[in-house]
Amino acid sequence: MHPRRSLPDEVRFLAEHQAGALTTRQLLTGGLTRSMIHRLASGWEHPTRGVHITGPVTWRAAVWAGLLHGGPTAAVGEEAAAYLHGAARDEPALIALWTSTKRSGFIVGAYEVVFRRGCRRSMGTPPRVPLEAALVDLANHSTEDAAVAAISRAFAQRRTTPERLLTVVDSRQRVRHSAVLKDLCGQAGKGIESALEWRFSRVIARHGLPMAERQVPAGATRIDALFPAQRVVVELDGARDHTNWSRDMMRDNTRMIESGMVTLRYGWNAVAGEPCLVAAQVAAALRSRGWSGNFRRCSRCRTD
Repeated sequence: MHPRRSLPDEVRFLAEHQAGALTTRQLLTGGLTRSMIHRLASGWEHPTRGVHITGPVTWRAAVWAGLLHGGPTAAVGEEAAAYLHGAARDEPALIALWTSTKRSGFIVGAYEVVFRRGCRRSMGTPPRVPLEAALVDLANHSTEDAAVAAISRAFAQRRTTPERLLTVVDSRQRVRHSAVLKDLCGQAGKGIESALEWRFSRVIARHGLPMAERQVPAGATRIDALFPAQRVVVELDGARDHTNWSRDMMRDNTRMIESGMVTLRYGWNAVAGEPCLVAAQVAAALRSRGWSGNFRRCSRCRTD
């Protein structure tokens, strides 16, 4: 028998609302005795004292287990909140929650639940901090690339604005990666939609190359970066977004035949690992097609 079917209707509905997570107090309030709970709980997960997961240990079940352990003021924060707002692509393995009192974290299934002490305004179900606060908190506890990826995605999907994000940044005494966040806000609306595109734009600027037009419509697709005067296209291929290389090559070939545009393709390893070589190659392509500007060697170029 499915253990959740043995629960009273009121408790079962609550379990469904909370992705299968329940507290001992909720079970007792719902009419179960401690002996009944003990019998049913043999097939449940018990991530922390007084909290049970009555079904599969999904990401949302882990979130609700953290919220129930955190108490009535608990709110999902950082990357987990960004995911709930739609600004992060994947369910993060680390689930951070804000609570007004100290709480010990726990691991359940594939997820680690940690607690940050502090009061945060919450919204929605499951309760999560507002998106702008979540993005700033994410920057404080993550890499620059992770912060840029979430923020640029939030901007691209129009889930927030640079002005709203900067208001939160300016309200904090200290924000990690604040210079990057402010720079990214200044470039909002210019087509940066991923950490890879952000890194590429910085590589181009650092080496004195002209800025490309970004996210240019091209039939049913978009060009990541276009240098229109030289008819040079740059496509930035994240592995998860560009898995059909044959189709990409066919599109590149058609573009060359029909419009004379040359296409350069770079992935994460090239842009992040060999930025100066990428810049030099783009410069060579631009020069071969009429660009007369000066390539600026950076400090890394001089040590390579």
